[in-house]
Amino acid sequence: MSLINRTIFLLLLFVLVLPELKSQSGGRVYESPIPAWEFGFQLGFGQYYGDISRKNFFQKFSGETSFSGQIIARRHFDERFGLGFSLHRSGLHSVKDIFLDGTAANLEYNGRIFEIGIHGFLNMSNLFWGYNKRNLNLYATLGLHFGDWKGTLRDSQTQNIIVENNSNTAGATFKSGGMVVPVALGLKYALSDNLSLDFNSSIHTVLSDDLDYYADGFKQDILFFTHIGIAYQLGSGSKRIKPKPAQSGISPVGPVEVVEYDRFEVKKSDNPETVEPAVVPVLELESAQKSKTFEFRVQVLAKREQIGHISKIYPNVSFDYPVVENKYQGIYRYSTGSFSSFKAAQNYANIMRNRGIHDAFVVAYQHDVRIPITAEMKD
Repeated sequence: MSLINRTIFLLLLFVLVLPELKSQSGGRVYESPIPAWEFGFQLGFGQYYGDISRKNFFQKFSGETSFSGQIIARRHFDERFGLGFSLHRSGLHSVKDIFLDGTAANLEYNGRIFEIGIHGFLNMSNLFWGYNKRNLNLYATLGLHFGDWKGTLRDSQTQNIIVENNSNTAGATFKSGGMVVPVALGLKYALSDNLSLDFNSSIHTVLSDDLDYYADGFKQDILFFTHIGIAYQLGSGSKRIKPKPAQSGISPVGPVEVVEYDRFEVKKSDNPETVEPAVVPVLELESAQKSKTFEFRVQVLAKREQIGHISKIYPNVSFDYPVVENKYQGIYRYSTGSFSSFKAAQNYANIMRNRGIHDAFVVAYQHDVRIPITAEMKD
């Protein structure tokens, strides 16, 4: 299987899963924390492509595949990027019956390779379609390994040894190790919040021509692996929200938690035009004029279910003030800021709209009870 064919194979895999990945990307909030650490164990098969190789990907299933396995430990820095460490071992087997000119080759190679190294991780689903909860995620890795190999090259007809463990009877020696560049494309299917099924294919380019102790056209020997395994995530990584530059004289204060404020239901009285609010402490956010009994806020969200943390809905939006949660008639309403003038609140609503909350608008509260905004209040 040529390098072009392997590339086409990986691209076809990407195209096949693309509709599923895109269909899962919209309208849902990622409810689980980003894993801080991930540990995985994978098993599968490897195929060797180099000078002692003539068969393509499917032809090699007739006897030129070898057992392969690897373990990984990976640190996730955010929802897209991570850095990992891996140990990989695979058997090597390939037969070459004829040379390119048609003459008999009768070469058979058997060996093993052990790799150790690091790799960068990229969650392509979160990169292309945003940070959301998905059962299926597409990812890619690019690494740098050091490989150590041993093997035997022999005549396939007579079984006479030509080279064994990096040297032959004539005294010639070959390299027993070198750098390897692995590139992988994989899929993760979430079995639970902490456990995932991992399927991946990878191409490992050995930066040496001594892996099979023979030179016949290939400048680098190439390995192709297909693995399936289990990945376990633990720890709670953080979804970082980078504060944006201050606007209109407001200094950003970084990520904010939703304030667990006393939630209440409106009490009905005999007079339907009045409401009796529950007795709650006054939340001091920004200094408002003490002469006024009401404050303006900017509402950023209203939902029937409680969210717990505003970054689940707006992961890339920075807030300059705490976000307050109030429940009214079964709806959780989330507002931020405390302003004594309508103009100041309207300016901040415009800032929030520019940051991505397009339906942010000004509301008024009196003793933490939502009240209508009158013309006199705007003056």
